[in-house]
Amino acid sequence: DLPSSPHPPPWVAIDMAQHLSQLVAPLVLCLMSAPRGSAASISGTVQTDALNRPEQPKAALRKPAARYHEQQQDHFDSDNQNTWQQAYYVNDTFWNSSKGSDAPVFLCVGGEGPPLDGSAVVSSVHCNIAVEWLQKKQALMFALEHRYYGCHNMSACPVSDLTRPGALMYLSSRQAIEDVASFVRAMNAKYKLDARNQWVTWGGSYPGMLAGWSRLKHPELIHASVASSAPVAATYDMPEYMDHMAVAYTVSDNGVGGSEACRDAIRAGHSWIEERFKADAAAEVEKRFGLKNGSLDTLNKRIDFAASGVASFPAQENDPLCDEPACNIFKVCAIMTNSSLGDEVQRLIHLRSVQGLGRNEATLQSAAPWRSSMRLGLRGVFAPVSDSDPQMPDFWFYQTCKEFGFYQTCEVNSKCMFVRGILNVSNFASGCN
Repeated sequence: DLPSSPHPPPWVAIDMAQHLSQLVAPLVLCLMSAPRGSAASISGTVQTDALNRPEQPKAALRKPAARYHEQQQDHFDSDNQNTWQQAYYVNDTFWNSSKGSDAPVFLCVGGEGPPLDGSAVVSSVHCNIAVEWLQKKQALMFALEHRYYGCHNMSACPVSDLTRPGALMYLSSRQAIEDVASFVRAMNAKYKLDARNQWVTWGGSYPGMLAGWSRLKHPELIHASVASSAPVAATYDMPEYMDHMAVAYTVSDNGVGGSEACRDAIRAGHSWIEERFKADAAAEVEKRFGLKNGSLDTLNKRIDFAASGVASFPAQENDPLCDEPACNIFKVCAIMTNSSLGDEVQRLIHLRSVQGLGRNEATLQSAAPWRSSMRLGLRGVFAPVSDSDPQMPDFWFYQTCKEFGFYQTCEVNSKCMFVRGILNVSNFASGCN
């Protein structure tokens, strides 16, 4: 059983590579116990997926509507008979429903990323390699929303009121794994699947952890799993994330476009800021970056501004084919190694401008809302995650408090490219109170 303590064991997420290769060969698994955002994930899986993406048949690109599976509120309390409707999506475009099909079944596991919708099974930011194999394997594909992360639709939420004390008590990886098992059993019955229709769970990051743990916990249901950038060994303080991010910005092959010069330029610019903070000269930083007076007059403001970079530095989510300005490693490094723009600090200022950060904008949240979870952790679980949904708690931060940690610190004497020494685990964990 998964333990209830904050630190699950360092299990290896995938133990079925040889069997999966027989099922969906050829296959290159991205198996990582390293922190999310490692160079391996950028130069391998992400880049290969992006540059070798086959054109999808038009029939496969129609976004299906949500369907719902009745799920137990608490899998570990037999006295609790409450249920809720868990959203899922199906792509059966290439599935041969006639009796005798031995095609596999792919399950994309939801988690802390963008909310699932019908695109998860047709053109997926979550599990697109699985989507790409559907036609060749004539596979059936599902995507299952993680409990609570689908509460933007309150009719598909384990509780009716997220503001009540104890409302998040059913949010855990242990419950989510049993959700997967319950769903698989239900779909086996609904689609009349048998042992020949082998289930493969897919996911990246936390959903990758769940994909692997679900296979380990329920081998009688799940044949194999593909877990990309899945840090299955939980750790409270994780400076290795920022260390690997620095390595990622040196990766030059497969079109990633990084270099040691780029990494060093990013570090040099942030080192200048770091020295001003140490000298209690934050006003110099405000003036040079064109920020309002007082924008950096507290520790939390400095953390928000510089602890994970003064601009957006995509790594784990690096997309070589993105169209936006400075949206990937290649484009960021093109700016950071361009000496005609000025010194390294001036290049950071230019990068912020290109990415749409105004001169008076001291926070990244407006330009890169997907990065806000780290900052919101400093403000607590019930700080609003977004202006569009101000009542929604930060579910992922709650899980880091309850189960995982994974606090991505930028520490003194580390390899972190950003301002070191101002963000530690105590800053993160203070929001757990």
